[in-house]
Amino acid sequence: MGSRGIVTLWVFLAGCLAGAPQNGVLVDVAVVDQNGLPAPSVRIEFKSSAGVVSAADTDSQGHAIFPRLDPARYEVTATGAGFEPIRRILELRSDQPASLELTMVPSLERRESVEVRGVVSPVEQGSSAPTVLQAQIAKELPSRPTTVSDALALLPGVVREPGGGLMISASPEHRSALIVNSADVTDPATGQFGLTVPIDSVETLNVYQTPYLPEFGRFTAGLVSVETRRSGDKWKWELNDPFPEFIIRSYHLRGLRTATPRLNFEGPLLPGKLYLTEGFEYEVRKTLVYTLPFPYNQKKTEGINSFSQLDWISSSRNLFTATAHIAPRRLGFVNIDYFNPQETAPDAATHNYTGTAADRLTLLGGVLETIFSMTRFDARVWGRGHENLVITPTGNRGNYFAQRDRDAERFSGASSFAFAPLGKAGTHLFKIGAYVAASSVDGELNEHPIDILDTQNRRLQNISFPRSRAYNISDVEFAFFGQDHWKVRPGLAFDLGMRSESQQVSGAVRVAPRTGIVWSPFSDKGAVFRAGFGLFYDRVPLNVYNFNRYPNQLVTHFGPDGAVSEGPFLYLNTLGKARVRFPFVFQRPVDGNFSPWSETWSAQVEQPLTSFLRLRISYVQNDSDGLAILHSVAPDRETNTGAYLLDGSGRAAYRQIEATARVRLGKEREGFFSYVRSRARGDLNDFGRFLGTFPLPVIRPNQYTNLPGDLPNRFLLWGVFKFPADFRAAPVVEYRSGFPYIVTDALQNYVGTPNQTRYPNFLSVDCRVSKDIKVNPKYSVRLSVSSFNLTNHFNPEAVHGNIADPAYGFFFGHRGRRFTADFDVLF
Repeated sequence: MGSRGIVTLWVFLAGCLAGAPQNGVLVDVAVVDQNGLPAPSVRIEFKSSAGVVSAADTDSQGHAIFPRLDPARYEVTATGAGFEPIRRILELRSDQPASLELTMVPSLERRESVEVRGVVSPVEQGSSAPTVLQAQIAKELPSRPTTVSDALALLPGVVREPGGGLMISASPEHRSALIVNSADVTDPATGQFGLTVPIDSVETLNVYQTPYLPEFGRFTAGLVSVETRRSGDKWKWELNDPFPEFIIRSYHLRGLRTATPRLNFEGPLLPGKLYLTEGFEYEVRKTLVYTLPFPYNQKKTEGINSFSQLDWISSSRNLFTATAHIAPRRLGFVNIDYFNPQETAPDAATHNYTGTAADRLTLLGGVLETIFSMTRFDARVWGRGHENLVITPTGNRGNYFAQRDRDAERFSGASSFAFAPLGKAGTHLFKIGAYVAASSVDGELNEHPIDILDTQNRRLQNISFPRSRAYNISDVEFAFFGQDHWKVRPGLAFDLGMRSESQQVSGAVRVAPRTGIVWSPFSDKGAVFRAGFGLFYDRVPLNVYNFNRYPNQLVTHFGPDGAVSEGPFLYLNTLGKARVRFPFVFQRPVDGNFSPWSETWSAQVEQPLTSFLRLRISYVQNDSDGLAILHSVAPDRETNTGAYLLDGSGRAAYRQIEATARVRLGKEREGFFSYVRSRARGDLNDFGRFLGTFPLPVIRPNQYTNLPGDLPNRFLLWGVFKFPADFRAAPVVEYRSGFPYIVTDALQNYVGTPNQTRYPNFLSVDCRVSKDIKVNPKYSVRLSVSSFNLTNHFNPEAVHGNIADPAYGFFFGHRGRRFTADFDVLF
């Protein structure tokens, strides 16, 4: 299966070059890939009725010169590793030199995209080099990821926090962007990724921490770019995990654990024209929480995840692609743990529907790409009863406090044009584009009272919400960009450009200049130095602008005798103004004029040590300001009225040093090792903790300290290695610092500076061993055994962090050594 990309075939004849040599016609053949970059090492052959007349390979600039061809009619073929072969007819006339330009198409047959990139010089790749994970490799690893988000934590700079959310550069998920085939698929209300595309439908995952190309925007932390698979010329079927797993305790069957059958098929509906790819998963999963007793420790998930893709090759110059992602889910006992048992946890139903239509056309030597998309996220959240949520130092009881019903949708369109290479003072690859999106969210939020008790069950505080509130808001976004990849000479290139973004709801226009350099001082095959600087802006999710429509809070304090000691105080939800002045942001002085931004710069050195070993060392610095942060404003004693103020005064700082080694011993033997040293500090009261699908019940005063994703040290090693007799081994080793955690008192206030204490260091040694057994020439069965935490290292999942708790400071919830077995059917 070929990697995703734009499929374009383009032929342009240019004649009228005077002064052809008397002994033949001169022909200059220029070959570029689908992005307009020169394609070296492509074999060009001129054939006549007598056979091959002349042949040559393109150089590092993508050119091949044929100086002495007789005037005649020729069949021109172009073949290259990872590309579809091209065949064109060219008629040469006497005394008229000619030029021929070809645009190569990614191969329809499956291949490793790293091999394709290997034929392009590092300078052509530019200053924004992502970390790449092949989906086929990720599927071999012990965790058996089923979606894109499951696989992302295998990459440096990406971790999954204890609550389950993804963090890139130690930042919450809503500060990053997720695009699938260049289309934005994030939730317009929360900025979250939602249920991502099935891993079986993915070709490659690309994670950018420093994407300096201005075509990328609407984030301040990182970008996840997913390229999906496209069908080949033969029908293929694959059935993964066809049988369920069961819970066995004390040698007795105790029910179903998981059932995750995945069916994938692909093939030509009209050979050479219309292709279909389908990835379908049905999931029933009970996730065990090791801090609770069985059987009251099971989070439940049920749903389907379907991704369909149609590719229509209308001509050699045009490709049309349509996709549909359907992902309804039912969730039970969300986010349960020792302190929040099943009765306190919410249930939920979510629905995610995304459709895209993309047209890619070769025009005037360039590529015109137009993409339309529609995304809809629906969420229903409810508690398991109507009792007050009771919070105590030793654990909570009662029912979840928030009942939510909301619908969010976005319609967007984007168009870009990559010009043909321009040879002025080097080679310029210009690209311009525009983006427009209309989004909206409407819903209703009803919240039940919350009681805070001490260890003797005396009520210390009551939080009530006088009435439920309905809300709705809409927004229109615009973005424009222009960029140039300027190759000054072989081994040196610059990325230059500017991006402009605006959100109607914020009343702000944001300008983002960016620049980068890529330099190969010795040769295209030697060391590569990359560096860059850029400004980035978050798109502000619509839930931020609904905050002042959320239910207000009525807070009452009680004394030891149970009588009211203070209050009740009414806290109003209010939107503030951005306090940071920034010369590249133009905004109106209105409430909610937020423009979260970051200054990011990086430097990277990459060196191939041998033909199979490549080493990369990099430094990333990201300083963010203007983030939407929630503050508590003390009540006025005369009116007993305070406020929860959401303003744009938040800050965050991230520093990362990374050393990565990648070993590639063949198509099915690859190893990856990375060490990341990082530090992350910022304001704790990020809006996402309180305005997400499952908000936290207690709002504490904001503090600037270590962020929840701060991990000073992280070692990560994984690989996939094939051995004789169709055996495969896929080890994964992770050793890292423990996550920081907060210490609280009986009133749930911070004790000291939060996030200064940590869990013990984490170590997990996992491995999956599999063997393919051929049933007949067409079918194979893959049997596998996966092991987790082979060293049985103590990796606790929870800690008693309240100083009023008699067990304060005790870590628990250890996941010991365990094994699972499964098999897949390969067609």
